[in-house]
Amino acid sequence: MPEPAVEAAVRRSTPADAVVKHFSELTSEELYGILQLRSEVFVVEQECIFLDLDGIDMYPDTLHAFIPHAGAPTPFRDSHGEQTGLSVKPAAYARLLPHGLIDGPAGHPDGRSIGRVVSDSAVRSTGAGRAVVGRLVEEFDGTLLTLNAQSYLEDFYGAFGFVRSGEDFMEDGILHIPMRRSAGGAVGAGSGIERSE
Repeated sequence: MPEPAVEAAVRRSTPADAVVKHFSELTSEELYGILQLRSEVFVVEQECIFLDLDGIDMYPDTLHAFIPHAGAPTPFRDSHGEQTGLSVKPAAYARLLPHGLIDGPAGHPDGRSIGRVVSDSAVRSTGAGRAVVGRLVEEFDGTLLTLNAQSYLEDFYGAFGFVRSGEDFMEDGILHIPMRRSAGGAVGAGSGIERSE
């Protein structure tokens, strides 16, 4: 059963509830929670040894979109299930890179790339990840958006109007596909921007 703070975050998983901030606007608690979540999922869960702290987070035009941690810090459990500290992880997170910064095969000099899309395992399939991506798509509808999607998420991103833009490729041992969404890209019915039940 999810922690009370996680349940509260799930109830708020709509694009309107996702917060978008520049690095300089993040509180220390928000930044710590974002890094907790990214490390927990990308490094530990997905077993990818890579440099997550690549310095791009600090660029003035990089944006951080997230569903904030609800309430007071909650118990943090390590990979063995033991409570070791406190968690302030957001329910979901994604970052939007500065205009023209090429990010892998999907990157384009006229676009902005969405990356580091991640959801807390306790709230997956609740709409938290959709809310964060939906917020960025809504806010930057007039911009070419790109992303390098894990291949099993092609339909997830397709619901937002992203289409495959190249061949499959391996990154950190995981099969990916480059995807793009044209400026003002049509998003069909069932786009997934609204909260899924």
